[in-house]
Amino acid sequence: MIANPVFNLFAIVSYRLFGSVAEKIKTPSLELNLKKSRMYISSLLYKSMLFFLLFLVVMIGILAEICVYLMMSTEFIEELAAQTAAILVFLFLFVVFFLTFLTFSFLPSLKAYDRKIKIEQQLPFAVNYMAAMAIAGVSVENIFHSMSQKRIRSVYQELSDEMKTIEIQTKYFGFDYPSALLTLSKETASPMFSDFINSSKNTIISGGSFQKFIIAKKHEYRSLAAARKEKYFQTLEMLSEIYITIFLAMPIFFMILFYTLAPLSGSQTEQMKMLTYQLVPFLGFFFLLILEIVNEKEDL
Repeated sequence: MIANPVFNLFAIVSYRLFGSVAEKIKTPSLELNLKKSRMYISSLLYKSMLFFLLFLVVMIGILAEICVYLMMSTEFIEELAAQTAAILVFLFLFVVFFLTFLTFSFLPSLKAYDRKIKIEQQLPFAVNYMAAMAIAGVSVENIFHSMSQKRIRSVYQELSDEMKTIEIQTKYFGFDYPSALLTLSKETASPMFSDFINSSKNTIISGGSFQKFIIAKKHEYRSLAAARKEKYFQTLEMLSEIYITIFLAMPIFFMILFYTLAPLSGSQTEQMKMLTYQLVPFLGFFFLLILEIVNEKEDL
């Protein structure tokens, strides 16, 4: 559990009130996503907290509606205004209820996806580092142990957290090394990293040369990283063409068109203002948003 007294108190109250209800609802996908996201909270407690939050939203809604009706009964405000206020309060709290449920439902999968992207960005470089250690004669166990240390975590944070689970499984839960690797391969957010861990496990079990395996993986991931980088640059090139065509040329075309038609259809001042001061800035902001999303997926 997170080391925060307020959070811990909220979690305890949630479990006491809604733990029995949450236990009856089976959600294997939520449990797996919580493990992949490394949120370090059980699905039972997570569901209990969600139910408690939804309960609080409903209670606040009921109290707000009661306050509105009390104001109506004392003629503090006009009846029509009170009814409008009651409807608005209900709609607002319904939206809050829906957004709370939606956010809690998708948060683990979104965090797992974010970890997947970061792990797969870090893996080619981490494998290159592990290959160097393997060539130097370091054992598999020591290589993976080294990847979970603090000095490595500052460089490969998400990947190092994944490697740390191997040490936890073997040191504190009594798992043998292949079983710990198997557990990690099932619970990691990245299919690419899962394949790497599975292949490592098979190499260890079969008695194969881990040095040859890691060198082969180094070349494979280097090729994949180069191909992904090339695809990224192609995407940027396509976006630049879209920006020039739609976000720059099209507004200029309409500006020239409005200016040309002005003698025939009258002044186009309002259309020109809307195009210049509203549409063009909005299109620019929209393009920056797209570019930011693309850059988050491929960190140069």
